[in-house]
Amino acid sequence: MSTRETGSRDPDDWFAGSDAAQISLDADELQPGAVDAGDDWLGNDGRAGARDGLGASLPTRWVAIGAGVLLAGCLLVAGLVLGGVFDSAKHPAAAPPATAPSTTTAPATTTPTPAAATPPPTATLKPGDTGTQVEMLQRALLHLGYAAGKVDGNYGSTTVAALKQFQTAAKLTADGVLGPATLAALVSALRAP
Repeated sequence: MSTRETGSRDPDDWFAGSDAAQISLDADELQPGAVDAGDDWLGNDGRAGARDGLGASLPTRWVAIGAGVLLAGCLLVAGLVLGGVFDSAKHPAAAPPATAPSTTTAPATTTPTPAAATPPPTATLKPGDTGTQVEMLQRALLHLGYAAGKVDGNYGSTTVAALKQFQTAAKLTADGVLGPATLAALVSALRAP
């Protein structure tokens, strides 16, 4: 407290030289809601609820509208993402359904193609069998001019009827079963020019 006695003021001493006589305002002079400018440490200009920054320059209504627009935009983008609009995978257009070759009961007047184009089955088969070996039998019969129906891998009645026609033409027992003798005759017929 030696600074008070000498009269020099310490800049760090907030209360130095503040006597009750120096306070110019007393409680009776203050208006309700009024703020002493000397005591305004936060930069309030006397308005209740004053804000700093962007919020201080925009009315509350515009801030609410902006927040609503931002929320609507986010919801729109989220909906588009969920809808797959931004999906980078290219989805091919739907291909038209494949048509099955037409089956006709025309006589064997077709020109045979080379044997390499139509391989014969490699195993014996019977009615009711399914799979690629049956498809090979059906293609071989179609190649030789016998109406084996649709190439679907099912050894059904149409395939049996076509095989019986082939067996009759090859002078074999026409039972509709692709046994060893019928398989050998089929391979021979496919190799013939």
